[in-house]
Amino acid sequence: MSDGVTTATLAATLCSLAIKLTDDWLDRDRDAAVGRVNWSAKLGVGAMVYAALFLALAAGINASVSLALFFASYVVGMFTDLGRRLPSRLTGWQESLLVMAAGTALCGWRTMLFAALFVSAVQLIDDCVDRAGDRLAGQRNFACRFGAAECLLGGLALLLASWWLDAGLFVPVFAGVAAVYFLDLRLKEVMR
Repeated sequence: MSDGVTTATLAATLCSLAIKLTDDWLDRDRDAAVGRVNWSAKLGVGAMVYAALFLALAAGINASVSLALFFASYVVGMFTDLGRRLPSRLTGWQESLLVMAAGTALCGWRTMLFAALFVSAVQLIDDCVDRAGDRLAGQRNFACRFGAAECLLGGLALLLASWWLDAGLFVPVFAGVAAVYFLDLRLKEVMR
């Protein structure tokens, strides 16, 4: 593996850990309500400190990849709150536009678009996996709203689009995200 691919994979892995911890922190009450294992429940208030540490390490290794993935995750996570007014006094869509603009300025349009496509794909596929638990929690994710098959096909189409846009970045990012996904599955088995 070349040095650039290795650093991109490591950055994507660390950034994925930061995103996972942040997501679990935000979802901790809902996950507890349905009995879903959540990393932040085990780490407590330290979850956000670890998330910041992982993101800082990822940015130190490969700022473009890690920041684009984190910004894209922020924007994709905002999809259900686009009209809501946030603590910044902006709506979700306004914050999303600012974050996309910042990501484009810092990482370049191609990397930011790649990250947005890739993270959207992961979100749609994850919604298929989480459909039953989200439905129990009263959460209507995309798979609940539009159907699992439609979300899975949409996710695969977005994965292919991200691969087409930047095949060289696709492999390390896919490897990093997959590593965290399988680590998450393994740790959840242990924590049960």
